[in-house]
Amino acid sequence: MPRKERLFILGLPQIVQLQGHNKCELFSEDGDFCYFLECLDNALMRYGGDLHSYCLLASKALLLITPNSKENIGAIIQHVGRRYVPYFNKKYQRSGSLWEGRYKSCLVEAKNYLLPSMHFVESGAMEPSISVADYPWNSYNHNIGEASLERISSHREYILLGKTTQQQAEAYRRFSQRSISRYILQRISDCIRQNTILGMAKFCQQLENQLQGNVRPRKRGRPRKNYNLSGQQLSFIERKVRSLCQQYSYTEIKLPIIQDANLASELLSFSLTPQCIASSNHQTILSSDGSFSCLKFVNQHLELLQGSKVWYQGPIFRHAYEQHDMLEQYIQIGVEAFGWENDAIVAEQLQFQYDFFKVLELEKEVELRINHIGSMAEFTAFRQALTIYFQPFSILFDATRQAWLQNVPERILVDYPVELEPMIKLAPKLSDYLSITSLARFQQLEQLLDNMGLPYIVDHNLYPASHYSDILFEWHAEYIAPQTLVCRGGRYDEFISKTMQRKSNACGFAFMLDNIIKLLLSIGYHPREYNDYKIVVIPEYNISGALGFNICRQLRQSFPSIAVTLDCAEKLTIKRQANASKQGNNIIVIINERDNMEVLFKHHREVELSLDGVRARISRLIYA
Repeated sequence: MPRKERLFILGLPQIVQLQGHNKCELFSEDGDFCYFLECLDNALMRYGGDLHSYCLLASKALLLITPNSKENIGAIIQHVGRRYVPYFNKKYQRSGSLWEGRYKSCLVEAKNYLLPSMHFVESGAMEPSISVADYPWNSYNHNIGEASLERISSHREYILLGKTTQQQAEAYRRFSQRSISRYILQRISDCIRQNTILGMAKFCQQLENQLQGNVRPRKRGRPRKNYNLSGQQLSFIERKVRSLCQQYSYTEIKLPIIQDANLASELLSFSLTPQCIASSNHQTILSSDGSFSCLKFVNQHLELLQGSKVWYQGPIFRHAYEQHDMLEQYIQIGVEAFGWENDAIVAEQLQFQYDFFKVLELEKEVELRINHIGSMAEFTAFRQALTIYFQPFSILFDATRQAWLQNVPERILVDYPVELEPMIKLAPKLSDYLSITSLARFQQLEQLLDNMGLPYIVDHNLYPASHYSDILFEWHAEYIAPQTLVCRGGRYDEFISKTMQRKSNACGFAFMLDNIIKLLLSIGYHPREYNDYKIVVIPEYNISGALGFNICRQLRQSFPSIAVTLDCAEKLTIKRQANASKQGNNIIVIINERDNMEVLFKHHREVELSLDGVRARISRLIYA
């Protein structure tokens, strides 16, 4: 099999990993570490490149380097190997290869993942018992300003952390005190192993369009083609959310699917794309956002604004992609809190979300991204600056981006052709329009999340999809790209204050159940408590008594989490059996004329069973 060609994009840093053969030691004493670093210094001086961070462990070396050319990174590693390996073999009287195959590497989207990559390189691969600050063979102390290493070059994203080197070092110290999320650890490991790119979905999608190939890590096995939702899957998710809502003191409310536009006109603007349908005498609305219906409910019960926590579930409707004459239905669970001014409510809701993903064993598959956009006035000023800046370039935009320019110019900063990148880099920055109070507020939230040990990244390109202000947050799962969003929310104090005509506070979020279940299916998640089995009871003869109903009742009592149905269709038994077998997880119970039963499941068949025997057989099938 031919070797996979290494990815290289000029200007992108790379994580490089050297592993000892059969996990043997690469370094046995301090002199070995020193000589390896000396070889690395000579290689960087000879071939060029910037080293941003490193960590040398007994059986592994991790480097974060930005090479000057595609050939340079290979030449650097080759130079180190040609000098260090003979030195090590001669010193310890060994022969043969020291490295475990070719070096492994992955490219890093610096804008969003440089700091997590530096943190991973300096501490992510170390044993928990080892203190990063006390370990002498990494670059951590240099990057936090407590040492000076000439071999380290600061990346532009690191420099942007502060106006002075002291501010940069202190900002990185605060960042490195956060725990690395299992999601980041898993993604970096997958990217290194598969030689792919650690980056946001849109960034990777642009590169894939440009390179005509895959640049993201993939799960093992063939991708699923069908992600249809079953009633039991939705019920399983609902039970998990309901349990968490009870723990966090949220009360369920029931919301209508259809709203009267005339009665809710003041709240319509919360949803950017409300779906309208025409009726005989007035216009009605199918909301594209569950928060819209929740706000209308609160508008009718203003006492909730004084301090309440509610949650809801139900469908939302949106236009099909590129088919605006068609609506598609999605399932959403929303959580809203009213009356809390302090951002502790935001932290609590983020903890709620993390607990939910942890219950589903998805904490390694999802990533929390947060951002602060300031007040409505501050964000509006930023939008106006973007519109003025982009106006002379509008001739280069397609129809979609020209439409964005009028109302949501910030979208151009996130989704743009690669040829427009030089123009995007010089666009106004949101941070320039945020007040000192707004920045301090966000820093307080970050500190609170750090103290809670809740992993997150700050995504400066995260902008509101609705009328949020101040705090935004989203959870993404890259393995279900291109639709990676699984949860979204934020604060909307200013909007609710304006619409309710009184000072109010509100914070909420929604789980996108379709994408969450798609993620569960894509990773093969199947906990014991969840199943998609259904028991189908088929009498061979016309039911003259209550035997079939009694058997169904007994099975429902024995297996309360499984659907049990009685097939009373006037068809031949073999026909009914074939229909039930079309769904692979149907357990078929046939009642014969002697009132004995047989159980069929896929290719297994047991006959002449009593009711107790049927119960025992179904238990073995389900809990095997």
